[in-house]
Amino acid sequence: MNNMLRWMTLLLAGLIAVNGIAKSTDHDPLNDPDVQKTLLAMKDANTWYHPDLFGEFAGMRRYAHKDYAGALKYFKIGAYYSDKLSALSIGLMYLNGEGVTRDPLTAYAWLTVAAERGYPDFVATRDRVKAGLTPAQLGEAQPIVDQLMDEYGDKAAKRRLVVQLRQGQMKITGSHTGFDSGISQLNTKDCGGPSIAVGGEALTKSGCSGASMFAKWRWDPKTYFAVRDSRWKATVSVGAIKDAGAAAEAAKAAPVQPPEDSAVPANDDKQQ
Repeated sequence: MNNMLRWMTLLLAGLIAVNGIAKSTDHDPLNDPDVQKTLLAMKDANTWYHPDLFGEFAGMRRYAHKDYAGALKYFKIGAYYSDKLSALSIGLMYLNGEGVTRDPLTAYAWLTVAAERGYPDFVATRDRVKAGLTPAQLGEAQPIVDQLMDEYGDKAAKRRLVVQLRQGQMKITGSHTGFDSGISQLNTKDCGGPSIAVGGEALTKSGCSGASMFAKWRWDPKTYFAVRDSRWKATVSVGAIKDAGAAAEAAKAAPVQPPEDSAVPANDDKQQ
């Protein structure tokens, strides 16, 4: 398992637990050297015209540091641009009451958005939460599902990301100098160090160029979506969902504001 997926597994285990990342210092994922390396890589990754990655990475970093309000803000950006891990994370945060009041109906709605592409663990998580809701509660949740699917479902969200990818592709002409539009503004001549891999390809650091920055798969929508989906096609066991209030008491163990359409989202982490 690559370091990024290993980190995702640890973080999702934290998302699933009612109290977030394990309270015991000895078991806190943040103390894992590989997690520290991945957090740094998320901060430095070049997400130029990839707001799905931007929202996912920024949300993960904030969640890891228990800034739940900030995590929700950035996960919503990721979900707005079709990132299903961001949608899953929002659903689990509503299930666990992290940064929001516990709300199993809204949690179920977000998990339905997350499960749209049939990722096995995402579907299993949605189904376990669904099993804990009564028919009446499922009826109450349906309008929430419909509203979220209209805004965050693939039919709308993928179109937004395609616009971003095409805009970025049009700007990759002539000079192949670096871009400073990643998770943080990082003007550095040293382009080594930790990197995040998506689909087996390491992303360049903010402020740097490189072969992967201009790789066709990053800008061709069909290929890019296939690469992103491939990360979650196999199952990854991450622990058990704990109860999230009376409405979800029957749910048992399971592995686990929007920016303008035409603009790369602004970043509070020093992004210009």
